[in-house]
Amino acid sequence: MSKKNNLLKGLMTLLLSLSVSVNVFACTGVVVGKNATEDGSIIMGRTEDIGAAYNKNFVVVPATTYKKGEMFEDLNGFKIEQPAKAYKYTMLPDVEEHEDGIYAAAGINEQGVAMTATVSAAVNDAIKAIDPLVENGIREAAIPSVVLPRVKTAREGVKVLGEIVEQYGSAEGNIILFADNEEAWYMEILSGHQWAAVKVPDDMYAVIPNAFMLGYVDLNDTENVMASKDVINMPAQHGLVKNYEGKFHLALTYGPEMSEGNRLRAWGGQHFFSASQEIALDTPVFDLFMKADDKISVDEVMDLQRYRYEGTENDVNLPENKGKRAIGTEAQAECHIIQMKESYPKEVGGLMWMAMGNAEHAVYLPTFGGITDTHEAYKVPGVNYNEASAYWTFRGLSTLAELDRVNFGKGVRDYWKQYELNLIKAQAQVDQKVIELVKTNKTAAATYMTEQGINTAEDALTKAKEIHSQLYTFVAKHGGGRTIKAPFAPVVK
Repeated sequence: MSKKNNLLKGLMTLLLSLSVSVNVFACTGVVVGKNATEDGSIIMGRTEDIGAAYNKNFVVVPATTYKKGEMFEDLNGFKIEQPAKAYKYTMLPDVEEHEDGIYAAAGINEQGVAMTATVSAAVNDAIKAIDPLVENGIREAAIPSVVLPRVKTAREGVKVLGEIVEQYGSAEGNIILFADNEEAWYMEILSGHQWAAVKVPDDMYAVIPNAFMLGYVDLNDTENVMASKDVINMPAQHGLVKNYEGKFHLALTYGPEMSEGNRLRAWGGQHFFSASQEIALDTPVFDLFMKADDKISVDEVMDLQRYRYEGTENDVNLPENKGKRAIGTEAQAECHIIQMKESYPKEVGGLMWMAMGNAEHAVYLPTFGGITDTHEAYKVPGVNYNEASAYWTFRGLSTLAELDRVNFGKGVRDYWKQYELNLIKAQAQVDQKVIELVKTNKTAAATYMTEQGINTAEDALTKAKEIHSQLYTFVAKHGGGRTIKAPFAPVVK
């Protein structure tokens, strides 16, 4: 390695060591019903806010045939028999060096089912006393890897995971989103063995911090609600039921009081899409599902995942708000948005827009669920800065941009925003081609989808490295309080 590269690596390691990190309860979810989106797709996504220096991969897990008795095993002791035939799926796992399990995060399987798991949520002490979390129960680290290989619909995904929670127990409180090209489901694992899920209303959206938000559910409405049989009876028998506006309220019953950081994100998401409703930060109980002021586009969901409450009294870029919890936090390890379109056959699956590192200064790149491989840069192991890694390429650029959001960062943000808009505009033609290919040659369609994802990643990585080089030079010239005549603006062909 050259002296220049050694210097760069050393600087990046130093900067990243000073970056923000957060605790385990650190993700923000979003889901939008198909009648609430601009293009009629179901949209769901999540920011994985585990830390500012936390390498993630993006890979394809091939379909696998298992012998009877072969087991899936997690590090906490959770075990479950593998299905005879496990479906292919994509995932965003931790690198092995993090040594805490798979944490597949999100993916799309060959049956056209997508999920993101999980938004962690706390269970209150009174509930834990009567239905404790199970140390060797299923946990976030295992959920996608257990569920995606087994299910053919989003509804089945909820059912399968619910049955696992009831039989084996859950190690954590968690929130999970499922979707196929017909419907989306929102699920809460509320305690050691209790859970509830509702179908996402087609004309509404939800933004979910690390807190349970389900209110009243009608257990007799089996078309739109699924739950463990004792989800209401158990707390009722112990005098733990909490009502809101005269009705049993799941989140108030099972969860603790909402923290300031969770309250900020619940408010922020609802303000972002429904500003006209003037939702107050001190709202006693936030509704889970809301109607947006306008139809929601995929690029607006990208903006949501970058949102730092700009233009409001809670703008975290203002000195007086330093330390407040933003949706667009520097601690994002990766952010993903999944579109499920009615026109997509199961061989296409869905479209995942993925930003490695924190979304504010990174770029969302599209990849179909029907791919068979990913770019090599998405497979680089290790926990230290590595120029060959997609994660570190984008995280390294973001780290420099965050040093001065006005003079260093704005040019990076503007460049990637236009890049994304160009990709979104081009996607309709790409969709049309792959849908036609599936009709005539499924193998050719899979090859095309795979090449499309790899080529898009290659182009973005090349540009990110060039922007990084230019910004590194700019920071060296103008950082440290020296006069800046004009903010950084990348020049990339």
